[in-house]
Amino acid sequence: MLKLENDALLVELKEDGAELTRIFDKNSEKEFLWHADGAFWGRHSPVLFPTVGRLVEDTYLVDGKPFHLGQHGFARDRIFRVTDQSEQSITLRLEADGESLLIYPFRFALEISYRLEGGTIHVGYHVVNLDDKTIYFSIGAHPAFNVPFVEGEVFEDYYLEFGATEQLDTLALSGPYLSGEKKKIADAKKLALNYDLFANDALIFEGLTKNEITIRSRKNRHFVKVAFPNFKYVGIWTPKPGTPFLCIEPWFGIADTQGTSVELQDKKAMEELAVGNDFSSEYTITIG
Repeated sequence: MLKLENDALLVELKEDGAELTRIFDKNSEKEFLWHADGAFWGRHSPVLFPTVGRLVEDTYLVDGKPFHLGQHGFARDRIFRVTDQSEQSITLRLEADGESLLIYPFRFALEISYRLEGGTIHVGYHVVNLDDKTIYFSIGAHPAFNVPFVEGEVFEDYYLEFGATEQLDTLALSGPYLSGEKKKIADAKKLALNYDLFANDALIFEGLTKNEITIRSRKNRHFVKVAFPNFKYVGIWTPKPGTPFLCIEPWFGIADTQGTSVELQDKKAMEELAVGNDFSSEYTITIG
């Protein structure tokens, strides 16, 4: 287990999937990251790459040839290598290899970095094209936070606070795929949490005015804020009634629309990297 620490936070992560596994707030002495209880969901905060969401029949095409990937890609199940580490920051790297080329025919390097600054964790994504052709990919985050924060409270005591008053129209799902429709949730700066919101799986918002969402309680002062400048989408998810966590998921990429498998370069919201180019982005998790 890898560890980062400062005066405010103790953070743990692992080389498997470069995944965060613990966020402990020293001030409140509380655990804020979901502990991966398989009865609900056996992950903490997986990295989604090179696809986000589900592909039609788990299949995409490159120059007409079919390739197969499960939901959210393969990076979350691969071993990353630590390339740089200090007490308060770390960088982990994954490169294409013979195994990955069978399911994703592009040579790449993916670096995930974590850096502590007070009560904030900076999570960086860096993708490099190592191929002799343009590569296409999506990337996203999937951190799950304990809700409720405090024993004796319930999920419905909590609400989401957005960075601005937002037109909250979710991109509707049909099973695991986009239906092509939108559903009005609210026009609001605050959205009360209840499990009925997730009866049709995740809420998916595109193009928020301000890419910032905070989980708050009406009964205690603690919060978790996720800020994701420049990300195109955000998913909000909990799997079933009674689940004691909520995911806030910034995404560059999204599930397929229902229909037939498509060329990867034609898939909705793909990132494109020319030969020799790279991609960088960052989101933050602030605990208080």
